[in-house]
Amino acid sequence: MDAPIGEVLARARRLVEEGEQGSARAALFAELSRAHPAEDPVQAWEIAEATRLLVRLDVPVETASIVDEHLERMSALTRGFDDDRTREARAAAELERIEFIHDVDGLDPVLHVEILQRATALDERLRDAPQVGVRRVAAEAALTAQLIRRWLEQDPVSIAVALEALAVRLGGESDDRLRTIRLDALVTSSRLRLEHGLDLEGVREILSGVLRDVDLVPGAAGLGLRASLLLVDLDLAEGLDPADAVVRARALLIAHDAADHDAWRAGLAVRHLHGILERLEDQPRIGVEEEEWRRLLEAYATARDPGARSTVLAEVLQAAGSASQVTARMLAVLIHADALYRQDPDPQTEHARFAIAARIATALGHPDDAAARTRDLPRRDPGEAVRFSAETEERFATLWHRRESVSWMAALLVDRALRLSDLGRRDEALATLTAMRAKVRASGFEEARLERAQAMYWTPRFRLEAGQVQEALGDIRAGLQEFGADPDARVRLWAANALWSAWRSGRLDALAAARLRAEFATWFGEDSDPAIRRRDATRRLSDAIAAHEAGRADDAIALFREIEERFGALDDEDVADTVRLARENIRILTTTTTTGDPGSALYRSLSDRLYAADDLAHKGQLAAAETHWAAIIDATSQADDVDLAMLRLAALDAWAGHAQDAGRWEQVADLSRRATVLHPGADTRARRVQARAYFRLGVALSRSGRSREAIAAYEALDLLGAESTDHDVQVARQQAVFNRAVAIDDLGDAAAVDAYEHVVAVHNQSTDTPTGRLRVAKALRNQAVLFTALGRAADAAAAHRRVLDLAAGALEPELLSRVKDSAFEFAAALSALGDHSSALATFEWIRATPQLALDPAELRDLARREKNARRGRRR
Repeated sequence: MDAPIGEVLARARRLVEEGEQGSARAALFAELSRAHPAEDPVQAWEIAEATRLLVRLDVPVETASIVDEHLERMSALTRGFDDDRTREARAAAELERIEFIHDVDGLDPVLHVEILQRATALDERLRDAPQVGVRRVAAEAALTAQLIRRWLEQDPVSIAVALEALAVRLGGESDDRLRTIRLDALVTSSRLRLEHGLDLEGVREILSGVLRDVDLVPGAAGLGLRASLLLVDLDLAEGLDPADAVVRARALLIAHDAADHDAWRAGLAVRHLHGILERLEDQPRIGVEEEEWRRLLEAYATARDPGARSTVLAEVLQAAGSASQVTARMLAVLIHADALYRQDPDPQTEHARFAIAARIATALGHPDDAAARTRDLPRRDPGEAVRFSAETEERFATLWHRRESVSWMAALLVDRALRLSDLGRRDEALATLTAMRAKVRASGFEEARLERAQAMYWTPRFRLEAGQVQEALGDIRAGLQEFGADPDARVRLWAANALWSAWRSGRLDALAAARLRAEFATWFGEDSDPAIRRRDATRRLSDAIAAHEAGRADDAIALFREIEERFGALDDEDVADTVRLARENIRILTTTTTTGDPGSALYRSLSDRLYAADDLAHKGQLAAAETHWAAIIDATSQADDVDLAMLRLAALDAWAGHAQDAGRWEQVADLSRRATVLHPGADTRARRVQARAYFRLGVALSRSGRSREAIAAYEALDLLGAESTDHDVQVARQQAVFNRAVAIDDLGDAAAVDAYEHVVAVHNQSTDTPTGRLRVAKALRNQAVLFTALGRAADAAAAHRRVLDLAAGALEPELLSRVKDSAFEFAAALSALGDHSSALATFEWIRATPQLALDPAELRDLARREKNARRGRRR
């Protein structure tokens, strides 16, 4: 041999630790291929150990025949040496070709069977060996064999019996690993019996015995935790109350030696907690979850291993959920974690500690929808979120100087800017985004491109909201230059969205919007990213509509056809909607431009009459207009053609609209009822008319004193809108469900409480708009009045509290007026309920929210109420 096999083995182990498995395999194979038979026990052991490592590296990637060659060579090179150490090493090498199965997913069942056969044969050959290490190999193979049988879904009874026989066989062993295998066999057999409803006699005693033994076997703590959960399952199967059933399992959660645990052991404790929570119903679970997470955090706050501390922090963060999912209780747990670990100076826990603080900041400020609010969600406070975010940045300022953490800090500042915008502090929001980009540059790392692209999306959006159009356009183009060609599609999407949202904002004239669409085509017209492709489809649709509105019908048809050809075959629901609209417009425009077809001639004739009626109506000549509308309706009443049927609907729609303006409610009801009936091939335009018809019908019936019929009409529109994604239909639905709630309320029906809640839910399903937020505010305030009348003071307070959430980012005077009223009423309700501290906090929020624009009289009233709240708190 060129070098002692022991040196090659040591080098190979170092290569594996460094991730150089290929080099390690090559070195071992080369050395063993030219090795001579061992001359002494030391060489024999080194050859066996080297073979063991080579088998471990080769078995997942090489054929069985090559692995067989390694083992055969080992036997030949170590023949004649049967000392304990060599025999144990040879046995361990053979085990490697079996144990790899635990680390590989998706193996062919045929391979499972082959490995099962090898494991069974190895166990039978070695189980009676005098060496404990060899018997250990046999036991490992026996346990693995039964696990493979479970994976192959073989007879659970025979598997359980085999595992129990293995446990009996190992009953007299003193080796710690053999004792652990014995406990594992008992726990696994018990689980099989429970899962398959097998004979449970003696299972409780077996599991109780495992719990007694685990403390005597190092490394077996996880088996004790598994056994305790199986005992919970036994108790639940026997009808014990879940809260009582988990008492013993909860007692095992915090070990007496938690301060000595490593990350793996801390992970066991976390998994045990998840097992406990999975066995509890919702309400008991909530209390146990908060209590036990607090205990875990406290137990591991003093753990000496930073990995254990980081593990528990990372796991509680995962359990809390995203900013929108964090409950009030889990937010309290995160705040508790932040306080407990705040003095931890170890750099190894810094990421986990920062992540906790950052989640607190985002959860505090996350703008949840009113309809999504439940009692267990925390009170959102964007002002406190901004303060806590700034404090977090200051506490973890060193993270700006590490490459891997620059993006974390940048994300923190982007979120802070959004919360500042919610508070109406737009200048500070813009300054925060500018500061973030400067700090990333100052770090010296080319990182946080996603967060910087987000900043270049929000900056022009904030400027457009402030009316700074030219500055916004400059920012958009700067963002395009920096991020428009980024290789990461997520980054490009933010640059694309900056263009897309700007031309759709309604704050640009038609020429400026067209220029932005042209720039989008230049930058992203050929982009293959699905999300950007959706934006491009809507861009092309906007171009086609603009061409039609400019009188360029042929250009519009060509653009609509281009959409159909380019996107028609894509399996994307959003793009499919755009293609559907393009096809509808193609049919409409080609019908109106085709000559020679009798049907087309009739369509053009009636279409001309419809335009004439519209012109007459605008001139105030309603009688003449009604003559045209009536003629169109009569001429198309029996039409099978979908386009002629659309003309009929358009005439009914226009006539009903003018009748509504004139207050002729019986006529409105008649025309609207007829417009609710659609042709089988009706398109989006027809469904929009149908939605307006149902809404007008409800209004007309309500004005005629027929409230219950009006409610039925609104409910029909609600059902129609629930199946539609069209914006116009959704808006009509929103108006309808609000009117329905008011109508039910006017009847004195207590069902109005749920009806107003439905208003909030429907608005939550659609795009947020100022009008929609105002409607939600009205619904919640009406609901609060009902709760007060019903003596449900706490529910009334909660309804007012939800109105306050609508203030985030709002500038509309009508909405803010209602928010202000609800804020005062919410605080008054809290005081009446005896919660003076929360009342005082609400008054402080009112004072700190500038967009509420309190007048001098309101400021004096606020000061008086604050004084009373402080006095009440001291009582």
